[in-house]
Amino acid sequence: MHRRLALAGLAATGGLLTTAFLQAAVAFADTGAVSAAGADAFTIGGYTFDPFTVPDVNGVPGAQDGLAPTGVETEGFAGVDPLSSAPPLLSLGGGSVSGLSSAPQYLEVYSPTGTDLGSVDAGEVVTNLAGLTNTQFTINDVFPATGQTDSALPTVGTVYDSFNFGHGYDNVYTATPGSSGTVTDTLVTPYGNENLSSLFGNIDAAAPLQPGDAFTGLADSAVAKDAFTIDGYTLDPTLAAGGEGFDSVASNAGAAPLLNIGGLALGSNPADAGFSLDSQSFTVFGGTGSGAADVGTITTNEEVTNVLGATNTELFVTGSTAASGDTTAQLADLPAQGTVLDAFNLGHGYENVYTATPDVTAADGTVTPGTVTDTLVTPYGDKNLSSLFAADNAANPLQPADAFTGLATSISGTKDAFTIDGTTFDPQLAAGGEGFDTVYQVVGAPPLLNLGGGVLQLAGNSIPLANQSFDIYSGTGSSATDVGSITSSEDVTNLLGLTNTEFTVTNVTAASTDTAAQSAALPTDGTVYDVLNLGHGYENIYTAIPGVGSAHDTVTDTLVTPFGDENLSSLVSGIDAVAALDPGAGFASGLDAAAAAADPLSFLGL
Repeated sequence: MHRRLALAGLAATGGLLTTAFLQAAVAFADTGAVSAAGADAFTIGGYTFDPFTVPDVNGVPGAQDGLAPTGVETEGFAGVDPLSSAPPLLSLGGGSVSGLSSAPQYLEVYSPTGTDLGSVDAGEVVTNLAGLTNTQFTINDVFPATGQTDSALPTVGTVYDSFNFGHGYDNVYTATPGSSGTVTDTLVTPYGNENLSSLFGNIDAAAPLQPGDAFTGLADSAVAKDAFTIDGYTLDPTLAAGGEGFDSVASNAGAAPLLNIGGLALGSNPADAGFSLDSQSFTVFGGTGSGAADVGTITTNEEVTNVLGATNTELFVTGSTAASGDTTAQLADLPAQGTVLDAFNLGHGYENVYTATPDVTAADGTVTPGTVTDTLVTPYGDKNLSSLFAADNAANPLQPADAFTGLATSISGTKDAFTIDGTTFDPQLAAGGEGFDTVYQVVGAPPLLNLGGGVLQLAGNSIPLANQSFDIYSGTGSSATDVGSITSSEDVTNLLGLTNTEFTVTNVTAASTDTAAQSAALPTDGTVYDVLNLGHGYENIYTAIPGVGSAHDTVTDTLVTPFGDENLSSLVSGIDAVAALDPGAGFASGLDAAAAAADPLSFLGL
């Protein structure tokens, strides 16, 4: 492989988030032809990108180690481990946390005429949706070749996205940053290409997310210009630096123009002022309009989701302070800690407004359920949808056990045991006893979607956000035999009230009295189990078992129904949750370097 720039990346030194940025440029010869690019090269927006990796140093990915490749780089993409996984439906990997990319990737960049312009360091997000791959990368840094300047390379902050639908169909999106930035979107097909920029030109993935966009239909401008009323509370946002307004929210992951996510609560209760990436304060008014009275302030953790240009903002109340001289009546006008306030602005005067208060457990163990409301606001009147979503309380932690109700197994002394493929799993609490440990929301847009758990990848470290241990039994019922235990990392997804739980085996321990036959009944380290409870006796069960030696991984999928089971393995055999996500699968064959040499996607008009 030809010589490349000496790249500077992110160096991890000791602590997880202790970093230093080092930059260096080393001359290398231009190749003089796009054909010099590797087999994984692709062309978007007038540039041909050739991905490559460099070795890890002390466990830190090469794109973050701050060292020059020195000729030992490898052609191709680095695999991306999932952050959130619900196979075969959805897996999401990569993204960034506080500006630190969890899936860094180097790419060499060529002009349409074949001139080597230099290299870029990009942060990737890879999404697999029912076997279809979307790859998005954002330019974090540029390293011009000798004789070139930064301006010859893509602008730092530019977002490129490719969604490969298969069979020659691909959606290609680009967004450049700044006030003069542009957004383009093109549907590539075998029969010609369609310019969709007019449809998605207002969806700018290079710009921060704007939480206030979710509340425009609820505005109360008589109180303040950004104030809005939700569930009887009139909230006026205040900037962290002082003054009125919403602070913008940086994107953490996306698949533009389809999806953009900002604000995460990483493994902590979003109702606490814990490790949440974005917060927002509000002045609270009792009443509406010019007669509204200031009754205090609240702090919230904030999560923002943009779906095809429509903005959803979720607020988790973390604390409240009554106004000075407050009365008891006014204090009651402040939302309680743990309250969820969510608005999804569908546009044209339509908004879905969701609120929830958490369950309250008394000293004697009595539980008072929280209250859930959902209202569809329309220009023609409001529709109360609370009865549809009353059981979906986003103010409470996610419930992993809800995925397995149709697979329950009766074993003495257990209440949450379930069986998959002849293996019985009995969840164990980290503090001791039987049951599932708490899983908190990482990102949410209730009642549509809540994601909890997952594994965060930072500076070469894997950080499970939810762990779960199980005792393992061979067989079912009274004849079940205890053969050992496993630990796992866990993902929980709630989709319109339907629960999906995925767990990946991270460690296996045989029972002390185990026999060879019993040991064979233990799950293999690395095995992925996933169950989606569709309700009414319908469950989808997915498993992926790592192959041994040269053997391929084994993927199975079964739809359990009250009328018999359906084997769907042939439909999902290509969706292997054991393997890392492949960023290269996001680029259709029409975007490869060979096609680019003849016509470098000039239809994009960039």
